[in-house]
Amino acid sequence: MFGVLGGLAQNLLAAAVGAALAWGWRIAQKRAGSKDVRAMWGPFMGEDACIVQGSLSAQMLSEDLPDRVPDDLKEQATKLLPCVVKNLAEQEPTGLMGRGDHEAIVRVQAGLAKAGRRHMVTVRADHKLGDRRDDNLIVVGGLDVNEVTKDLLKRLNCTVTIARDESDRNFVEDLIHKQHWVMTEDQNDIWDYGIIVRAPSPYKKGKHVIVLAGVYGYGCMAAAYVAVNAIKRMADLTRECPRGFECIVSYHRAGTAASSSETSDIVLFRELR
Repeated sequence: MFGVLGGLAQNLLAAAVGAALAWGWRIAQKRAGSKDVRAMWGPFMGEDACIVQGSLSAQMLSEDLPDRVPDDLKEQATKLLPCVVKNLAEQEPTGLMGRGDHEAIVRVQAGLAKAGRRHMVTVRADHKLGDRRDDNLIVVGGLDVNEVTKDLLKRLNCTVTIARDESDRNFVEDLIHKQHWVMTEDQNDIWDYGIIVRAPSPYKKGKHVIVLAGVYGYGCMAAAYVAVNAIKRMADLTRECPRGFECIVSYHRAGTAASSSETSDIVLFRELR
């Protein structure tokens, strides 16, 4: 009997030790995860954080209309252009915004809420930022729609950027190695690219900025997804690169609209110089 009881006691002790170790491991993982979140997103958890959104101007949406019509209609299209711009501008007084930029903002807000932020981050348009330029900024949208993105990439001497080709199509460019990444789309596949930049703010000492932008909307969504979900990698880069870092990310959607899969990955990263 004592042997049976002794064996039972040993089993109970082993189970208790195993449970304690499992509990300790979960706590350690949770704490490590919390440290990673703080490393990447800590400055943006307070009230002095602001999301800066861009806008699609009616002028930008319409300016290439004469180049898109047959030659015999170019003169008419040019004459009609001011009316087209005016009509588009009047459709939505609050301004126009791409779905990808909007989805990126939603993903950031949801990620910060999951990390423990109690209130939504204030959102300001790039041309209405005012004194909030001195806050911790999360800037969403490319150079063509967001003036703050354009200014930050220049001030931070970024070597990854978003440019336009001769056909007015956007692409991600690595200025060091002269490589380009363009959006491609066919019946069953979409590839798009974006950039993530995180650095000390050039506007205010002690503050930080994050830029999330894409070639097109899918790339901006991918940038937000990676910034929020690849938290261990983002935190490691934040710790390893005190001057800031820049990344190129990819977006891939495979399959039909009815049944598709989406993946986002880091293509390139480096410390800011």
